[in-house]
Amino acid sequence: MEAPSHVYYFQVGTGVWHGHFTFRVTSWNRLRHSGIGPRNRLLVVAMQLSQWITGRSRLESTLRAKPSRGAFGEADNTVRLSRFGLTQYLLRERYVLDPDGTRVTVHAEERFGPLAGFLTRSFTYPAEIHEGGLSSTYHMPLLGDRWTATYHVAPERDRLSGQLRCPWAAATEEVRRTVAGPDRRADR
Repeated sequence: MEAPSHVYYFQVGTGVWHGHFTFRVTSWNRLRHSGIGPRNRLLVVAMQLSQWITGRSRLESTLRAKPSRGAFGEADNTVRLSRFGLTQYLLRERYVLDPDGTRVTVHAEERFGPLAGFLTRSFTYPAEIHEGGLSSTYHMPLLGDRWTATYHVAPERDRLSGQLRCPWAAATEEVRRTVAGPDRRADR
């Protein structure tokens, strides 16, 4: 039986995905008392205003499998959120798969806004891929707080739905694979 993380990243995930991202503050009171700091609070307000004014963001993701890298394989992912062609958020991640077949260490670099070198940071966080390789949970430090992101792959393996939550906000991701990887199991 194949490891869940190999199924998730090397078979299902490899390719180009397009869809939409939504964000909303669920409790302004909790946000006010969250201690996330002025910079993150400003980013949260900007994201909420952007969603209110222009609607959901476009999400583009490209995942490349690297099964021969590291002890149990790796994958690289680039996620871009945009509206009217302007980048709102850019995330580059490297998934390092654990030999246990389920745990993953994610090394991430993020940027808010369209300007390179501005509002950027690097961070690392854990994830786990569930039995069967068709769902996952990520424990992400975003916007100054702890977020839990859960993802579920559709039975046809061509769509992915994500729910991201923290004590004061929620976000969703809905994507469909538009281009499969050239060889979904090969290093590229």
